Amino acid sequence: MDRNEEDMKNIGFFGIFKQSFKTIFKYTKLFTQITLTFILPLSIIFLAHTTISNRFFSRIENSYLDNYDYNRRNVTVSDWLYFWLFKVIYFTFLTVFSLLATAAVVFTIASVYADRDVVFRHVFKVVPRIWKRLVVTFVVIYLAMFLYNVIYGVIVFLTRAVFGYSTLGAVIFLILFVVYVYGFLYLSVVWQLASVVSVLENNQGIKAMRKGKELLYGKKKSGMGIAFVLYGILVGILLVYELYVQFGDHLVGLAMIWRVIIGISCCLVLMMVFLLFMVTQTVLYLVCKSYHREAIDKLSLSTFLGAYTEETVVYPKPEEIQLGRAQPQQVAQEV
Repeated sequence: MDRNEEDMKNIGFFGIFKQSFKTIFKYTKLFTQITLTFILPLSIIFLAHTTISNRFFSRIENSYLDNYDYNRRNVTVSDWLYFWLFKVIYFTFLTVFSLLATAAVVFTIASVYADRDVVFRHVFKVVPRIWKRLVVTFVVIYLAMFLYNVIYGVIVFLTRAVFGYSTLGAVIFLILFVVYVYGFLYLSVVWQLASVVSVLENNQGIKAMRKGKELLYGKKKSGMGIAFVLYGILVGILLVYELYVQFGDHLVGLAMIWRVIIGISCCLVLMMVFLLFMVTQTVLYLVCKSYHREAIDKLSLSTFLGAYTEETVVYPKPEEIQLGRAQPQQVAQEV
């Protein structure tokens, strides 16, 4: 993070990736510790969900297909109970480790940008204080994503009911899918910016989402381009994992040793993708702040971050500090 304010606002798609990689490689030891502590469990949970679902809940998850009428008739209430219990446990652990990992990475990148000395024990100490600020924002975006998917599902259902499997129906479905992907990417980038806002500014939930939307203006192509590439890699990892690990024994005839090696490789690549997701979202936030001329004073940022580590602060009302905004007049007079 060696660029000045004026240079940051001109960074685009490739520049954000370049700056993210430079930061990761410069602090390799620190990011390795963060990855092994917070992102490794996240990756294991993510892949384990796929394995368990395919092994134990395939009848339920495929019961909506016409070819699975027999399985649908044999799904019991007990099966559904275990299925939803598993989903609740999965999403709980996934959310917790996502919050912890996001808090750790955002705090680290912000500390680097503010020229603060940061070591892993500092990060580990502040994460329990930071992640609580993210909970409200995560709940809001989960609800938004759920509503978005419900609306898309209803539209697809109505399209299929009206047009069936005709050529026109297929064309309409393709158009709807493209629009869905566009909206999903947009919401994802707003979510990422809102997560950083929740950590570095006094906004949470809907306010953080609104702030993230405002920041994205002017940098939407870069942000959505980054999300598209990383989600594409993520989908590729899942496809490789399912093809060569989940069903590698009878689809491609792989021996167990090769399936284990490929599974470990997928987990390692997934860790790097998750880390890059979180680093790029923080770099994108800094770029958007610069683009909108919301200058981040490094001393103020350092003081703000110091509050997480329980350092002595000189501001009379640290909870009112808004990065990139002028301080209230009454606070300036008190100082």
